[in-house]
Amino acid sequence: MAPCKDHPADEPDSMLMSINVPVHLTDVSNGRLRRIDDHYDGTRTFHWFVSNPINHYGVNINIGDYVHFGEVYKGEKGPLDCDYWVLRENLEKARVHFKDVPRMLAAFEHWFGPYPFYEDSYKLVDVPYSGMEHQSSVTYGNGYQNGYGEHWRGVLCTATHRQMAADQSQWSGFRSCS
Repeated sequence: MAPCKDHPADEPDSMLMSINVPVHLTDVSNGRLRRIDDHYDGTRTFHWFVSNPINHYGVNINIGDYVHFGEVYKGEKGPLDCDYWVLRENLEKARVHFKDVPRMLAAFEHWFGPYPFYEDSYKLVDVPYSGMEHQSSVTYGNGYQNGYGEHWRGVLCTATHRQMAADQSQWSGFRSCS
């Protein structure tokens, strides 16, 4: 992890995360997966790299029994890798639900401009909590109903103070409902 101050505007220009987990589990984090190192002690290390500036609020580490599928979206800035990491027991539900992602991306690019993190890909990560708008790695766990709007602009526009962060979430909720 990068050193950080407890201030929402603190953003390193990039970040490398190396997460060691038991061999039967998978780590999914922000950015692109660079490599996986297998170790003789029954663990493996996942190396994820974020090439865009990222605030500490937007960093996530998800460890679980994940399975992966994905697609390439033909977006305004070219091909965008869309990766879906879902808990094994939710695979079939996710395959049906995530069919809407290209349509959602097209609508958001039309109304709000290009997806802001093409270099780092787009990820939906199934989690056992309500989810959050992590940069390039949206955690998705509220009955498959959370995360799209806040991710688009809430993370792109860095909050310079805590009230601004709350305002971004509220604005996203309004956008999602209108």
